[in-house]
Parts: sequence; C-alpha cells; structure tokens
Amino acid sequence: MIATTLHGLIVDIDRKHSDVSRYNELRLGIVDSIRLPKSSWEAVSIDVGYIHFTDIQSHIGAINSYDFFILSPQGSPWSSYRGEEVESLNFLGRLARQLIVCKNAPFLGICGGHQFLGMAFGGEVGFIDNNFRDFRAEKYPSDCLAERDSVNITTMRNDPIFDGLPPRPAELSVMENHVEEIKTIPPGFVNLASSRLSKIQIMRFPGRIVYGMAFHPERGWGLDDQDKENSASHGRIMLANFLKMVCIAKSAL
Repeated sequence: MIATTLHGLIVDIDRKHSDVSRYNELRLGIVDSIRLPKSSWEAVSIDVGYIHFTDIQSHIGAINSYDFFILSPQGSPWSSYRGEEVESLNFLGRLARQLIVCKNAPFLGICGGHQFLGMAFGGEVGFIDNNFRDFRAEKYPSDCLAERDSVNITTMRNDPIFDGLPPRPAELSVMENHVEEIKTIPPGFVNLASSRLSKIQIMRFPGRIVYGMAFHPERGWGLDDQDKENSASHGRIMLANFLKMVCIAKSAL
C-alpha cells in the first residue's frame, strides 16, 4: 500500500475575478478519484490549492512545493482577454514551459486548460465552428458548433492514462462543454484520442506526466458511482490514472 500526500495547485485561467470556490467540483473530483475503485491507492491523500492566473507572479516562491498542476477550464473566448490579462497568460505560459521542460512537473489541462497548454507550446486554438474564425466578442455565440454533455471519443494510441479501460481503438464516454478547440497540436506532443467534431481530445507530452483533456474528467460522478458505468466513469478513471502517475513519480524521488 502506497501512503503519501500529494500537493496540487489549480491555476484558474478564467477571466472572472479570483474565486476559490469556483472549482469545488474539480477539487473534489481530484481528491475523490484516486479512491475509486478501492485499491492500494486508498492511503494516498491529496491537498489541492488554488490561485488565479493574474496572481501567479506573486506565488512564484511557493511554486516548487507542488507535486502537480491543474490548468482550469475557462468560460470566455481567448480573443476577449485584454491588456494585463494577456500579459499574465503569457507569463503563465512561460512558467508552465519552464516547469515542464526543466523541472519535469506534472500538468493536466482541462477543457480551456487543455487549449491553453496547447497554445503555451505553440499549438493553434480556434472555434470548432470555422464560421466564427474572426469572432472577437466578449462572450461565446449561442449559435455555433459545440461539444456538450456526454460525447464519445475514440482512443488512438496506448498510454498509461487509459489503464483500466478497454484497449485501443476503444470508444469512451466523457463529459464535454467547449466551443473552442486545439486546431493544430503543439510540436513534440502526441494526440491520444479523437471525437467526431473535435479531433484533438487528449494530448500528451511523451515521456512526461503532461496531458491536456478537451473534456471534463471530474464531472458527473461521485463516490456512490464507484461500481457503476455511466457517461462520466471513463473520465474518472483517466483522472485517477494521472494522479497515480504523479504518486509513482513522487515515490521514486
């Protein structure tokens, strides 16, 4: 039985002002997922902190104390970020690259965080609906293509993130809620899964515990669902697998 404590940090990349309660569902999903199903991992405890992306520079002194980082979803078009917001995003992108490349830090980007991770490493992000290529408003349009609720994705490569799931090519159910997507995968990354509308569903930096997921692995399940198959159970397993990889890496230090 592995007994340890993992310290994680959610980096909130939403334009809205800092709100530590915004990602309670994500925080609870992270804490609970590794206990599902019961196994040698049940002795692992997880502590998850929070910081808004505009405050990241003031947090640099503590950044090396975290075992993993979560780049959060966001609810505004990337083109709507302005001024100091753009400067803070650029700083966060440089910091993420440094932590990943130089420190081998584990990162998981979720939905908008997946897109941000792609942009930080040189990938291109845009609307799923190409009719909105030049969209510049503050809020997402209501009449464009989007992936919502339960969506089937198909795995394309073998990877530890799929441990406990059917072998490729497998069709997995995940919870989606996004209008923008990664159009071109960043150099050095590989694509692990695809859907009908959005081709880059899970990307990984090979050899590192660095993943982006276009969907929400934390949504739609709870401890009461541990013995049930539902539209979110595959995401739950992938979230647990990410944390198990972090735990193994920490125990090897």
